[in-house]
Amino acid sequence: MAHDEMSGPYPEAIRRGFLLARELGQSCGPAHLLVGVAEGDGPAAAALDPGQGRSLRGVVTADTGAADAGAPGGGMAGSRHGGLGHRQMQAQGAALALAESRGERVGAEHLLIALLDQGTAPVLEALGRAGLDPATVRRAAATAIGAPGLPPIELPPPAPAGTMDRAPLPVAELDDRAWAALRWRQDHLPVGRLHRPSDREALLHLERNEAWRVADRLALDDDQRYSLISHHADEVGRRVERARPDLPQPPSPRDRAQARAVALARRHRRRPGRAVALRNLTVGWGTWFGNRRVGLRDRWFRLRTTGSYRGAPQL
Repeated sequence: MAHDEMSGPYPEAIRRGFLLARELGQSCGPAHLLVGVAEGDGPAAAALDPGQGRSLRGVVTADTGAADAGAPGGGMAGSRHGGLGHRQMQAQGAALALAESRGERVGAEHLLIALLDQGTAPVLEALGRAGLDPATVRRAAATAIGAPGLPPIELPPPAPAGTMDRAPLPVAELDDRAWAALRWRQDHLPVGRLHRPSDREALLHLERNEAWRVADRLALDDDQRYSLISHHADEVGRRVERARPDLPQPPSPRDRAQARAVALARRHRRRPGRAVALRNLTVGWGTWFGNRRVGLRDRWFRLRTTGSYRGAPQL
Protein backbone atom coordinates (compact mmCIF):
# COMPACT_ATOMS: atom_id res chain seq x y z
CA MET A 1 0.00 0.00 0.00
CA ALA A 2 1.36 3.39 -0.97
CA HIS A 3 2.24 5.87 1.73
CA ASP A 4 -0.45 8.37 0.62
CA GLU A 5 -3.07 5.62 0.94
CA MET A 6 -2.03 5.10 4.56
CA SER A 7 -2.38 8.76 5.49
CA GLY A 8 -5.15 11.30 5.30
CA PRO A 9 -8.40 12.02 7.17
CA TYR A 10 -9.96 8.59 6.67
CA PRO A 11 -7.14 6.32 7.95
CA GLU A 12 -6.40 8.83 10.68
CA ALA A 13 -10.03 8.69 11.84
CA ILE A 14 -9.85 4.88 11.89
CA ARG A 15 -6.59 5.01 13.84
CA ARG A 16 -8.04 7.39 16.44
CA GLY A 17 -11.11 5.18 16.79
CA PHE A 18 -8.97 2.13 17.48
CA LEU A 19 -6.82 4.04 19.93
CA LEU A 20 -9.91 5.10 21.87
CA ALA A 21 -11.22 1.54 21.91
CA ARG A 22 -7.84 0.34 23.18
CA GLU A 23 -7.84 2.97 25.92
CA LEU A 24 -11.25 1.72 27.04
CA GLY A 25 -10.32 -1.96 26.69
CA GLN A 26 -13.12 -2.49 24.19
CA SER A 27 -13.72 -3.89 20.75
CA CYS A 28 -13.68 -1.05 18.23
CA GLY A 29 -17.25 -0.13 17.34
CA PRO A 30 -19.07 2.58 15.37
CA ALA A 31 -19.12 5.05 18.28
CA HIS A 32 -15.32 4.86 18.58
CA LEU A 33 -15.04 5.65 14.87
CA LEU A 34 -17.45 8.55 15.33
CA VAL A 35 -15.07 10.04 17.89
CA GLY A 36 -12.19 9.35 15.51
CA VAL A 37 -13.93 11.44 12.85
CA ALA A 38 -14.88 14.21 15.30
CA GLU A 39 -11.32 14.64 16.53
CA GLY A 40 -9.89 15.19 13.06
CA ASP A 41 -9.97 18.16 10.69
CA GLY A 42 -12.17 19.07 7.77
CA PRO A 43 -15.91 19.20 7.06
CA ALA A 44 -16.76 15.93 8.80
CA ALA A 45 -15.10 17.01 12.04
CA ALA A 46 -16.76 20.43 11.79
CA ALA A 47 -20.18 18.80 11.37
CA LEU A 48 -19.59 16.91 14.64
CA ASP A 49 -18.52 19.94 16.64
CA PRO A 50 -21.15 20.32 19.39
CA GLY A 51 -20.10 23.88 20.14
CA GLN A 52 -21.04 24.56 23.74
CA GLY A 53 -22.42 21.03 24.08
CA ARG A 54 -20.72 17.97 25.45
CA SER A 55 -17.80 16.54 23.47
CA LEU A 56 -18.38 13.24 21.69
CA ARG A 57 -15.37 11.71 23.43
CA GLY A 58 -16.85 12.60 26.79
CA VAL A 59 -20.22 11.16 25.81
CA VAL A 60 -18.79 7.89 24.49
CA THR A 61 -16.42 7.32 27.40
CA ALA A 62 -18.94 8.29 30.10
CA ASP A 63 -20.84 5.02 30.13
CA THR A 64 -18.04 2.59 29.31
CA GLY A 65 -19.62 -0.35 31.08
CA ALA A 66 -23.23 0.40 30.24
CA ALA A 67 -23.50 -1.16 26.78
CA ASP A 68 -22.50 -4.45 25.20
CA ALA A 69 -20.30 -4.31 22.13
CA GLY A 70 -21.28 -7.85 21.23
CA ALA A 71 -24.96 -6.99 21.07
CA PRO A 72 -26.72 -6.71 17.70
CA GLY A 73 -26.94 -2.94 18.16
CA GLY A 74 -23.15 -2.67 17.99
CA GLY A 75 -22.66 -1.44 21.55
CA MET A 76 -19.58 -0.24 23.25
CA ALA A 77 -18.35 -2.52 25.96
CA GLY A 78 -18.24 -6.18 24.78
CA SER A 79 -15.11 -8.00 23.73
CA ARG A 80 -11.86 -6.73 25.11
CA HIS A 81 -8.40 -5.66 23.99
CA GLY A 82 -9.36 -3.28 21.16
CA GLY A 83 -10.17 -6.00 18.65
CA LEU A 84 -12.30 -5.87 15.53
CA GLY A 85 -16.04 -5.33 15.83
CA HIS A 86 -18.33 -6.49 13.05
CA ARG A 87 -20.24 -3.19 13.04
CA GLN A 88 -17.14 -1.06 12.51
CA MET A 89 -16.05 -3.40 9.71
CA GLN A 90 -19.45 -2.96 8.08
CA ALA A 91 -19.19 0.83 8.37
CA GLN A 92 -15.73 0.82 6.80
CA GLY A 93 -16.97 -1.35 3.95
CA ALA A 94 -19.89 1.01 3.33
CA ALA A 95 -17.60 4.06 3.33
CA LEU A 96 -15.21 2.46 0.86
CA ALA A 97 -18.07 1.39 -1.42
CA LEU A 98 -19.59 4.89 -1.35
CA ALA A 99 -16.30 6.52 -2.29
CA GLU A 100 -15.64 3.98 -5.04
CA SER A 101 -19.13 4.44 -6.52
CA ARG A 102 -18.41 8.16 -6.85
CA GLY A 103 -14.87 7.75 -8.13
CA GLU A 104 -13.46 9.46 -5.07
CA ARG A 105 -10.73 8.73 -2.58
CA VAL A 106 -12.38 7.62 0.64
CA GLY A 107 -12.46 10.35 3.26
CA ALA A 108 -13.77 11.02 6.73
CA GLU A 109 -17.01 12.35 5.21
CA HIS A 110 -17.73 8.99 3.55
CA LEU A 111 -17.12 7.25 6.88
CA LEU A 112 -19.39 9.67 8.72
CA ILE A 113 -22.22 9.11 6.22
CA ALA A 114 -21.77 5.34 6.59
CA LEU A 115 -21.92 5.56 10.38
CA LEU A 116 -25.09 7.65 10.25
CA ASP A 117 -26.84 5.44 7.70
CA GLN A 118 -25.82 2.38 9.70
CA GLY A 119 -27.71 3.98 12.58
CA THR A 120 -26.43 1.92 15.50
CA ALA A 121 -27.79 2.82 18.92
CA PRO A 122 -24.42 3.98 20.37
CA VAL A 123 -23.87 6.42 17.48
CA LEU A 124 -27.37 7.89 17.65
CA GLU A 125 -27.27 8.10 21.44
CA ALA A 126 -23.88 9.80 21.40
CA LEU A 127 -25.09 12.38 18.90
CA GLY A 128 -28.22 13.04 20.95
CA ARG A 129 -26.27 13.51 24.18
CA ALA A 130 -23.89 15.89 22.45
CA GLY A 131 -26.84 17.94 21.16
CA LEU A 132 -26.25 17.03 17.49
CA ASP A 133 -29.02 16.29 15.00
CA PRO A 134 -28.11 13.23 12.85
CA ALA A 135 -29.95 14.58 9.79
CA THR A 136 -28.12 17.92 9.99
CA VAL A 137 -24.75 16.21 10.46
CA ARG A 138 -25.40 13.88 7.50
CA ARG A 139 -26.45 16.74 5.23
CA ALA A 140 -23.24 18.60 6.05
CA ALA A 141 -21.11 15.51 5.30
CA ALA A 142 -22.99 14.82 2.06
CA THR A 143 -22.67 18.45 0.97
CA ALA A 144 -18.93 18.27 1.60
CA ILE A 145 -18.60 15.53 -1.04
CA GLY A 146 -20.87 17.40 -3.47
CA ALA A 147 -24.00 15.29 -2.89
CA PRO A 148 -26.37 17.25 -0.59
CA GLY A 149 -29.35 15.10 -1.63
CA LEU A 150 -27.54 11.79 -1.27
CA PRO A 151 -30.08 9.00 -0.58
CA PRO A 152 -29.39 6.42 2.15
CA ILE A 153 -26.48 4.24 1.10
CA GLU A 154 -26.56 0.47 0.92
CA LEU A 155 -24.68 -1.27 3.71
CA PRO A 156 -22.68 -4.44 3.05
CA PRO A 157 -23.93 -7.51 4.91
CA PRO A 158 -22.52 -7.87 8.42
CA ALA A 159 -20.13 -10.63 9.44
CA PRO A 160 -21.92 -13.97 9.88
CA ALA A 161 -23.63 -14.59 13.19
CA GLY A 162 -21.28 -16.40 15.53
CA THR A 163 -18.13 -14.76 14.13
CA MET A 164 -16.06 -11.80 15.31
CA ASP A 165 -18.06 -10.08 18.07
CA ARG A 166 -21.47 -10.91 16.57
CA ALA A 167 -23.49 -13.29 18.72
CA PRO A 168 -24.67 -16.59 17.18
CA LEU A 169 -28.32 -17.04 16.33
CA PRO A 170 -30.42 -18.31 19.25
CA VAL A 171 -30.86 -22.07 19.34
CA ALA A 172 -34.57 -21.61 18.63
CA GLU A 173 -33.66 -20.05 15.26
CA LEU A 174 -31.29 -22.82 14.14
CA ASP A 175 -32.28 -25.12 11.30
CA ASP A 176 -34.37 -27.90 12.88
CA ARG A 177 -32.83 -30.72 10.84
CA ALA A 178 -29.28 -29.59 11.43
CA TRP A 179 -29.68 -29.04 15.16
CA ALA A 180 -31.49 -32.38 15.59
CA ALA A 181 -28.58 -34.18 13.92
CA LEU A 182 -26.07 -32.40 16.15
CA ARG A 183 -28.14 -33.00 19.27
CA TRP A 184 -28.07 -36.72 18.49
CA ARG A 185 -24.29 -36.56 18.31
CA GLN A 186 -24.16 -34.68 21.60
CA ASP A 187 -26.16 -37.49 23.21
CA HIS A 188 -23.76 -40.12 21.83
CA LEU A 189 -20.38 -38.51 22.45
CA PRO A 190 -17.68 -41.13 23.16
CA VAL A 191 -16.73 -39.52 26.46
CA GLY A 192 -15.73 -42.93 27.79
CA ARG A 193 -12.86 -42.97 25.29
CA LEU A 194 -11.30 -39.77 26.58
CA HIS A 195 -8.15 -40.81 28.42
CA ARG A 196 -5.87 -37.82 27.86
CA PRO A 197 -6.14 -34.14 26.92
CA SER A 198 -5.28 -34.91 23.31
CA ASP A 199 -8.36 -37.16 23.09
CA ARG A 200 -10.55 -34.30 24.23
CA GLU A 201 -8.99 -31.94 21.70
CA ALA A 202 -9.50 -34.50 18.93
CA LEU A 203 -13.17 -34.90 19.87
CA LEU A 204 -13.79 -31.16 19.95
CA HIS A 205 -12.04 -30.71 16.63
CA LEU A 206 -13.96 -33.53 14.95
CA GLU A 207 -17.31 -32.29 16.25
CA ARG A 208 -16.66 -28.78 14.93
CA ASN A 209 -15.87 -30.31 11.56
CA GLU A 210 -19.06 -32.36 11.71
CA ALA A 211 -21.14 -29.24 12.36
CA TRP A 212 -19.52 -27.68 9.28
CA ARG A 213 -20.37 -30.77 7.19
CA VAL A 214 -23.98 -30.76 8.40
CA ALA A 215 -24.32 -27.15 7.26
CA ASP A 216 -22.80 -28.09 3.90
CA ARG A 217 -25.16 -31.03 3.37
CA LEU A 218 -28.18 -28.83 4.03
CA ALA A 219 -26.78 -25.86 2.04
CA LEU A 220 -27.29 -23.51 4.98
CA ASP A 221 -26.22 -19.87 4.90
CA ASP A 222 -23.27 -18.57 6.89
CA ASP A 223 -25.41 -17.24 9.75
CA GLN A 224 -26.73 -20.75 10.29
CA ARG A 225 -23.37 -22.41 9.68
CA TYR A 226 -21.33 -20.48 12.20
CA SER A 227 -24.15 -20.40 14.74
CA LEU A 228 -24.44 -24.18 14.53
CA ILE A 229 -20.69 -24.56 14.99
CA SER A 230 -20.68 -22.17 17.96
CA HIS A 231 -23.61 -23.77 19.82
CA HIS A 232 -22.49 -27.32 19.06
CA ALA A 233 -18.92 -26.65 20.20
CA ASP A 234 -20.17 -25.05 23.41
CA GLU A 235 -22.49 -27.96 24.20
CA VAL A 236 -19.84 -30.58 23.40
CA GLY A 237 -17.39 -28.72 25.63
CA ARG A 238 -19.88 -28.63 28.50
CA ARG A 239 -20.65 -32.34 28.24
CA VAL A 240 -16.99 -33.29 28.06
CA GLU A 241 -16.25 -31.12 31.09
CA ARG A 242 -19.04 -32.77 33.07
CA ALA A 243 -17.92 -36.26 32.08
CA ARG A 244 -14.17 -35.77 32.49
CA PRO A 245 -13.44 -32.82 34.79
CA ASP A 246 -10.17 -34.53 35.74
CA LEU A 247 -8.54 -33.98 32.34
CA PRO A 248 -6.07 -31.09 32.58
CA GLN A 249 -6.54 -28.21 30.20
CA PRO A 250 -4.14 -28.35 27.24
CA PRO A 251 -1.63 -25.54 26.70
CA SER A 252 -2.72 -22.84 24.27
CA PRO A 253 -1.03 -22.61 20.83
CA ARG A 254 0.86 -19.55 22.06
CA ASP A 255 2.10 -21.45 25.11
CA ARG A 256 3.25 -24.32 22.88
CA ALA A 257 5.12 -21.95 20.60
CA GLN A 258 6.81 -20.25 23.54
CA ALA A 259 7.80 -23.60 25.01
CA ARG A 260 9.36 -24.67 21.70
CA ALA A 261 11.27 -21.39 21.46
CA VAL A 262 12.59 -21.75 25.02
CA ALA A 263 13.63 -25.35 24.38
CA LEU A 264 15.47 -24.37 21.19
CA ALA A 265 17.26 -21.51 22.94
CA ARG A 266 18.38 -23.75 25.80
CA ARG A 267 19.57 -26.42 23.42
CA HIS A 268 21.81 -24.03 21.55
CA ARG A 269 22.65 -21.44 24.18
CA ARG A 270 26.34 -22.33 23.98
CA ARG A 271 26.38 -22.11 20.19
CA PRO A 272 24.33 -19.00 19.32
CA GLY A 273 25.48 -18.88 15.71
CA ARG A 274 24.28 -22.41 15.10
CA ALA A 275 21.00 -21.62 16.88
CA VAL A 276 20.31 -18.66 14.57
CA ALA A 277 21.15 -20.69 11.48
CA LEU A 278 18.97 -23.58 12.59
CA ARG A 279 16.09 -21.26 13.43
CA ASN A 280 16.28 -19.65 10.00
CA LEU A 281 16.48 -23.03 8.30
CA THR A 282 13.57 -24.62 10.12
CA VAL A 283 11.16 -21.69 10.19
CA GLY A 284 7.70 -23.08 9.51
CA TRP A 285 8.66 -26.69 10.21
CA GLY A 286 7.07 -26.62 13.65
CA THR A 287 3.73 -25.52 12.22
CA TRP A 288 3.87 -28.09 9.42
CA PHE A 289 4.72 -30.99 11.71
CA GLY A 290 2.19 -29.76 14.27
CA ASN A 291 -0.60 -29.76 11.68
CA ARG A 292 0.40 -33.24 10.51
CA ARG A 293 0.38 -34.50 14.08
CA VAL A 294 -3.06 -33.04 14.75
CA GLY A 295 -4.42 -34.56 11.54
CA LEU A 296 -3.10 -38.02 12.41
CA ARG A 297 -4.39 -37.69 15.98
CA ASP A 298 -7.88 -36.79 14.76
CA ARG A 299 -8.02 -39.63 12.23
CA TRP A 300 -6.90 -42.16 14.84
CA PHE A 301 -9.47 -40.93 17.34
CA ARG A 302 -12.20 -41.10 14.70
CA LEU A 303 -11.30 -44.72 13.93
CA ARG A 304 -11.41 -45.60 17.64
CA THR A 305 -14.83 -44.02 18.18
CA THR A 306 -16.72 -44.82 14.96
CA GLY A 307 -18.95 -47.29 16.76
CA SER A 308 -20.31 -44.62 19.08
CA TYR A 309 -22.08 -42.90 16.19
CA ARG A 310 -23.76 -45.93 14.62
CA GLY A 311 -27.42 -45.21 13.97
CA ALA A 312 -26.92 -41.48 13.46
CA PRO A 313 -29.94 -39.89 11.74
CA GLN A 314 -29.54 -39.35 8.01
CA LEU A 315 -30.03 -35.86 6.67
